[in-house]
Amino acid sequence: MIAPAGTVSFDPPDTWGGPLVDAAVAPPTATSDTIRLPGVEGEARTVVRPALAVLFRVAVGPRADAYVPRFLDYERGGGPRAGWHWPAFLAGPVWAFYRKLWIAGIVFSVLPLGGAFAFSSFGGALDGIGGLWWAVLALAVWFVPAVLPALSAHALVYRRVQGAVAEAETQTKSASKAVERLAQAAPVSLAAAIAFGGGALAVTVAALGPPIRAEHEAHATRDALAASLADVRLVQDAVVSAWRKSGTFAHATHVGALLARGERGAVESVTVSPETGRVRVTFGPSVPGAAGKSILLQAAVDDQQRVSWICVPVDIPSRFLPDGCRR
Repeated sequence: MIAPAGTVSFDPPDTWGGPLVDAAVAPPTATSDTIRLPGVEGEARTVVRPALAVLFRVAVGPRADAYVPRFLDYERGGGPRAGWHWPAFLAGPVWAFYRKLWIAGIVFSVLPLGGAFAFSSFGGALDGIGGLWWAVLALAVWFVPAVLPALSAHALVYRRVQGAVAEAETQTKSASKAVERLAQAAPVSLAAAIAFGGGALAVTVAALGPPIRAEHEAHATRDALAASLADVRLVQDAVVSAWRKSGTFAHATHVGALLARGERGAVESVTVSPETGRVRVTFGPSVPGAAGKSILLQAAVDDQQRVSWICVPVDIPSRFLPDGCRR
């Protein structure tokens, strides 16, 4: 039946389900999703094909009641928008592989590794700030890699479903045949979620464990060395005072022996050279990255008889050193 001019009618149930309009409105094709009504402005001018809800529902599979209304809103509004999806936030790779989003699953799997790499490049700048170091670490390797999947989940499923529906309609001659074709393809895979998603999480945890432990050890060592060197500042001041009073360092040699180890127990011994005023700080077993190793604080006297200090680490890797001792 041909609709009167300026009106919209619908095909019989066994056809595409797309609205038929007269020459005043461009007729939809087999794969078109919406039509534009003449004389109506804004979103109300856009009408979604009745059959599209059914096709979307079949293509989505589980939890279609939650997805399809949102997808139809995307159709009316011109495209997907950022939303929030809790399963994707809690286990992005598992969710992506469950929904057969293969590329997204791979990307979500490597995001924590990228976050750990990024953190390793600036984590040293957070030394001495306490809990902030752990907060930034969690932000880099867990929160940000989890937020990205959560915000993009609905759009990713929408694009996959939209493509599946378009392909089914292109390969068939009626809406009912398109539904049958979509029903033959499982929209989700529990096996892929367990095998690929679970495997990705296991690999990520195994891969992140050693570098995080190593970075934590380096962080703790840098903090301990910085605190110990701050305590040794008393010895350095005594050396400078001895130089100013007598022009030698001999009177400062006993100061290092009087320095208490303090509650940390990080400093094993402190000695002062009577000839050069060099302070040697040897660290104890409570500093794993520097146990039994030393830092030399060399006094340098310029032409104006001013004393400055040069930090010389002995066999201590650079990543364990506080900023003042890094070359």
